[in-house]
Amino acid sequence: MAAIDLRIVLRKNNKMKFLVLVVFGLFIQVNINAQVDTINTGNHKLNVSALKEGKSSYAVYFEDSLGNRISSADIWDRTIHFTTNAEGMAIYQFEWNWFKKDTMIAHIVATGDRTSLTPFTHKAEYVRRPPLSFAFANGVVTVPAGDRRTTADSAFNVPLGNPAFEFPMDLEIFPLLPFKKPGQQFAIAFYEPGTKKSDYYKLTVTGKDKLSLPGGSKLTCWLLRIDYAPGSYATFWITDQTREVVKMQEYYKGRYRYKVKLY
Repeated sequence: MAAIDLRIVLRKNNKMKFLVLVVFGLFIQVNINAQVDTINTGNHKLNVSALKEGKSSYAVYFEDSLGNRISSADIWDRTIHFTTNAEGMAIYQFEWNWFKKDTMIAHIVATGDRTSLTPFTHKAEYVRRPPLSFAFANGVVTVPAGDRRTTADSAFNVPLGNPAFEFPMDLEIFPLLPFKKPGQQFAIAFYEPGTKKSDYYKLTVTGKDKLSLPGGSKLTCWLLRIDYAPGSYATFWITDQTREVVKMQEYYKGRYRYKVKLY
């Protein structure tokens, strides 16, 4: 009788060990799947070789929560050009022209290191706003001496902290992420020129989608979600083959903004 009881105890112990191993394995798998990959200008994790010269145009418009169009479409022309600076360093030049009803309301030009996408300069001219000019050097953002118009310009000195990409180039940067499978998570460092700090933003590869185009053709796209802040997020459709953003849907305060690539 005692021997039978011992065998029962041993069987129970073996079952408990098996359950512990299963739970531990699931725990490890969940943690692997949930691992967040940090992306910044210092760790060279982007596929920068996929960045191409050329112009892309987008129609940008708003809809309410019921899908009703509530604005006319603005046009964004965005151009990437490769060149070298006076020291012979390979750099990119990013140009963004923003048109509203055939009138250019913003003209932005930014430069940076072509190999890491570290920003160097950012200049912006607007129709109804003062111009902006910033220089990036040694992890600090300042207003160049020749562009200082106010005491605030002279005092502007922002240590980035995080080695960040230029936020206005998000449409060009997101396609360079190392997409592998749905469920991937990234934390990417961005700096919005003129703000007080850079920050990391959570990105999640939520799946793949067949995006229908006029004429019946379809594009296989990665779906990438970014969380800007509580209640503010966007999803980007990024083509699997050509690696370009062809659509974006952004939600904020009960309405949606769309960016749709024009062909």
